[in-house]
Amino acid sequence: MNHQLKIREGDLSSTTLRAGAGFTLIELILYVALITIILSAIVPFAWNTVQTGVKSAVQQEVNANARYISERIKYEIRNSTDINSVAPTSISLATSTPATNPTIIDLSLGNIRIKQGAGIAVNLNSANTVINSLTFTNYTSGDNKTKHIQFTINIAASFAAARQEYQDSVVIEGSSEVRSNSN
Repeated sequence: MNHQLKIREGDLSSTTLRAGAGFTLIELILYVALITIILSAIVPFAWNTVQTGVKSAVQQEVNANARYISERIKYEIRNSTDINSVAPTSISLATSTPATNPTIIDLSLGNIRIKQGAGIAVNLNSANTVINSLTFTNYTSGDNKTKHIQFTINIAASFAAARQEYQDSVVIEGSSEVRSNSN
């Protein structure tokens, strides 16, 4: 049974309403199409924002590790009393404190380690990074008055995922001079 109700609004127009009226199939299709268009514009933007955040976090991790390692190596070289030996991937420094003598910095299994005195070797980089290369170069003067070391570090993110946003690497170079030149 179809019930119709006529409503008059002044003399301008009349409207016919059906009891139990809802959306027609055409209206539903239009609404779904509009929502689909809106979501197809918003979802890629939101996904791109998430990926940018992940890439930024990976870059911050790699750069923070590179800065820390570089500054720590410089600190250890500056505060040593002498250079015992320099190899391409390790350096041994003499210190005035027996507990930290010698201080050895080396590359082992993708980690830069520091070993002070009889203590155990401690990784300087985090588990989220891997050191691809470490190179020390000795620029000590012939008269041994200036003891200068240059180093180059190649550090990368070590996340297992092969996706681009999880990959980053940086090469950092630095140098330092032993402050305490007794010769």
